[in-house]
Amino acid sequence: MSHRKFEHPRHGSLGFLPRKRAARHRGKVKAFPKDDPSKPCKLTAFLGYKAGMTHIVRDVEKPGSKLHKKETCEA
Repeated sequence: MSHRKFEHPRHGSLGFLPRKRAARHRGKVKAFPKDDPSKPCKLTAFLGYKAGMTHIVRDVEKPGSKLHKKETCEA
């Protein structure tokens, strides 16, 4: 289709904008919470990393659905 004659709804969520490459593979921790020595040790930060698309295989538990009690692969 070279052009649209009528209005159209947008495709995709605005929550994923801007769509561009990641600046770095590993994330940056910009702030750490204050450490209280009297409390037990805990995780204060988590570094995520960009690994590409992942897929999961899960069982669908949705009564009334065609996939109820079946295994499906999701991206």
